[in-house]
Amino acid sequence: MESLIGNVPDSWTEVRLVKVCEILAGPSGARLRLETRTSSNVPVVAPKDLRDNRITEDGRAAVSFELANDLSRYRLAPGDIVCTRTGELGHQALAGKGQEGWLLGTACLRLRVRGPISADYLIYYLAHPAVRNWVTRNATGSAIPSLSTKTLGSMPVTFPALSVQSAVTEVLRALDEKIAIHDQISRTTAALRDAVLPLLLNGTLGIS
Repeated sequence: MESLIGNVPDSWTEVRLVKVCEILAGPSGARLRLETRTSSNVPVVAPKDLRDNRITEDGRAAVSFELANDLSRYRLAPGDIVCTRTGELGHQALAGKGQEGWLLGTACLRLRVRGPISADYLIYYLAHPAVRNWVTRNATGSAIPSLSTKTLGSMPVTFPALSVQSAVTEVLRALDEKIAIHDQISRTTAALRDAVLPLLLNGTLGIS
């Protein structure tokens, strides 16, 4: 069977994304009164927080608990997929337990999976080069590309039985975990370098 991602077995299913997902755009910027993230407010997910299929913990934007409750339909649950809606398209991340209750940002879309497809499989499907190319081609706007819920909902999605989806995602998740470990090592090493650099350059460490 010919699909967006090429030839796949005839037993696989192809539908429009809207058939297997509830798609929600983030609230308008006018509704968000952003503040610096602390332990006493609710984080807001922005496109820059979507990295290697995960939502990073180092974002700075947040809103008050009161505002987050007013915008409760935009709060995240484990298994939700967050995608970029404007700007640099083609990035997505899977919300985990650590992001439960966080708020969807203005420039993002939320996919809440339903039906015979898993969120774990869909996150990797969205990362397929052909799928990312489809997103780019179907976006509107030249200076700042934008993707509507209607357009994304029309995207063809091809998937196998749940057992096959599980096997596929197990392999890809293991690779993601290795990427995350190497990313953390890189960040820690860079932080160490930045801390040691001034000490070396002013003679504090006494190297001669």
